[in-house]
Amino acid sequence: MKKLCENIEDIHIRGDIGQLSDIVRSMDMSLQNIADNTDKLTGYLVRYGASNRGAQYEKVVNTALSLRDELFDASIDLNEMQKQVVDYQNKVYRYEDMSQSASPPNAYLVTKHNVATDSSGVQFTRTDMVRLIGALQSYSQIVYDQTKSINHKKDDAGSIWLDTQYNDFAEFIDEVTKKIVSALKIYDEYVIYLNGKVKEL
Repeated sequence: MKKLCENIEDIHIRGDIGQLSDIVRSMDMSLQNIADNTDKLTGYLVRYGASNRGAQYEKVVNTALSLRDELFDASIDLNEMQKQVVDYQNKVYRYEDMSQSASPPNAYLVTKHNVATDSSGVQFTRTDMVRLIGALQSYSQIVYDQTKSINHKKDDAGSIWLDTQYNDFAEFIDEVTKKIVSALKIYDEYVIYLNGKVKEL
């Protein structure tokens, strides 16, 4: 992602830069929430690695691990982008001799935890399956809603941000949300699989 401060002369914002700043700040917080929830879900999934073998489980865990890492990197990038937009907003205010300043950017709050399977022989019981189904469904709904919000706000930003850097930004967001949606489909498949296992017990 190119830094805004490297191409300030190419920035074209329609209206108040504060609108763009608010939009990107909100997107940043949503992506941080998704990244944080993904880290928690990944730890929860990996917990059952000692007793839950099979292709379906490996697929969902590998998806979770990959998505967690990608979202961690993407959320850092977007957090940096919103800081750059806030910096640019303040530069515009100073250039126009305005006494106001932008609201401070969001702090970066996501922590990526080390995850390791428990080799002590955790039993993957029917109760565990039901809990995992609930965790996956809850995660999917929260993340789906926040991803949808990010996409809407990306479009909102496009109505204000009119230079070529918006295209880079939109492409970055599209790549991230595409990966999220792809992972949600795999989680949904695993929920169906676990529901089948629960019925067998």
